[in-house]
Amino acid sequence: MPRLNRRRFLQLAGAGAGLAVLAACAEAAPDAPAVVDEPTPVPMSEADVAASADDPGLMRPPGTPKRGGHLKTAFGVTMASFDAHQGGGTHVLSHMYNNLVRNNLVDGLRTVAPDLARSVDVSDDGKTYTFNLRSVVKYHNGADFTSTDVLATFNRIMDPPQGMISPLKAEFSFVEDLTAPDAGTAVFHLSAPRSYFLNVLTATNAYIYSEASLQENDFDLRDTIAPGTGAFKFVEHQPAERWLLERNPDYWDAELPYIDQLELLHVPAWSDRGTAVLTGQADMSWNVAFETWQEGSNRDDIDNKLLPNFGAYWLFMNNASGPLADARVRKAIHLGVSKQNLKAAFGTQEVINITRWVPQGDPYATSPADLASMPGYREDIAEAKRLLAEAGYGDGVPELEILAASGPQAELLAPAVQDMLNRDLGIPTKIRIIERASLGTEQQQGTYQLMVHTRGHGVSDISPRGNLWWRTGGSQNFGGYSEPRFDALLDQIDDETDVPTRQGQINEAQDVLDDNPPEYLIGYTYHLPMWNSKVKGIELHDRIFAEWGRMETVWIDS
Repeated sequence: MPRLNRRRFLQLAGAGAGLAVLAACAEAAPDAPAVVDEPTPVPMSEADVAASADDPGLMRPPGTPKRGGHLKTAFGVTMASFDAHQGGGTHVLSHMYNNLVRNNLVDGLRTVAPDLARSVDVSDDGKTYTFNLRSVVKYHNGADFTSTDVLATFNRIMDPPQGMISPLKAEFSFVEDLTAPDAGTAVFHLSAPRSYFLNVLTATNAYIYSEASLQENDFDLRDTIAPGTGAFKFVEHQPAERWLLERNPDYWDAELPYIDQLELLHVPAWSDRGTAVLTGQADMSWNVAFETWQEGSNRDDIDNKLLPNFGAYWLFMNNASGPLADARVRKAIHLGVSKQNLKAAFGTQEVINITRWVPQGDPYATSPADLASMPGYREDIAEAKRLLAEAGYGDGVPELEILAASGPQAELLAPAVQDMLNRDLGIPTKIRIIERASLGTEQQQGTYQLMVHTRGHGVSDISPRGNLWWRTGGSQNFGGYSEPRFDALLDQIDDETDVPTRQGQINEAQDVLDDNPPEYLIGYTYHLPMWNSKVKGIELHDRIFAEWGRMETVWIDS
């Protein structure tokens, strides 16, 4: 069983993501915050440089970081659950925890680096992954981290207790067994090789909980902020206002974090997020309104970036709800609602990239030139009306409800969808607006008909996405979609390694999704992060895709 050196680890970890293509895609397209202590320079010693080179898990940003300060962020930070494995908001919670491996903050997320696993051994057949764990890691309550925590975490994900919905379950359907030979080793046995396995483990919601915390709470952490091993510790949560975290002085990487406090402000409106950064009320945001992002482009003290994103806007359809149970109705919506009109309607807020089911940036994506001539990616209202008539709705469809989050989704996207459904297809709808954090709950419970919402995945490959979202019984297949043709193709795609053969299988699978759509894909997006130029260390200017997650290498140059 070969040990992965730094180069081999990074080569294997990037195998499933198509990141080089993403890099090219990225080029296409009123009081100052309080400072706890004046930041002081922290020059990196030769020994520290050598240590971080030997261990890619010890991430060191370029330049001479300064220690101290208070960083404020601006984006939506409400959530209906504190349990990352049951839909908790990991754009907030992940700062307090660690994964086994994670995306590398200091190289623009181009590679995967060790985290709680210091190294990984992979068997010659690619079916056994042995994670060699760090030996001196403590939870925020002082308890030691061991391999039993890895087993408890992933066994709960893969075999959730009664009453728990595990959105990540299908991500690990190919894991046959998980063992812990000793306190410092965790071994995953796969049913077949998966080139993207390490990429899946980098997900911001795939972090490790302690076995003790899970047992103390009957394996349900929805109402509990459990102690983590991460670079920041919990201080305060004011619902719908902010989260306050502080530096963990006992973090396993003693160099990090550089800042003393991280304050995450709840700013749901994207225009307000951009305004907060422009006026100095916040230091950064992961995604602001396009109009404020443009204003930031004209400022010397502000930096920004157009980032490809593996997340998309969707009109989710409950496949078990009335007319939407008929594939012909869903296909009529796919054909009759104009993606181009929705892109234009949302243009002041976020840039939508019209793609097929596989996003642009993935090596198996359909080219824009081919996409332009495909039904569903250009309007075909006549065919949509024919399908509705064939399904028995020639005289109209009973009124449906569209759920949408307050803010731009409810103000722009949902009304645009509503207008086209009614005007062009004779499908009347009413819009119900709720808090964004509640959309996931309604989706999991199946208490919706149509829903304008976002969804994404850290890996662009269709295998993990398809198994989660569209496979019959998939753990995030909340709409109840079931298509045997797609399931059979996904079985082939999962195991196929020949690129031309796999390309043909993926094209055929997308044909099936076009013919029998599980939902309506509005389009994948570009995120628009913006930050004050004094924010350093997380290499936002060099990122090749969007990830709302950890930032322990951030420092303030002031």
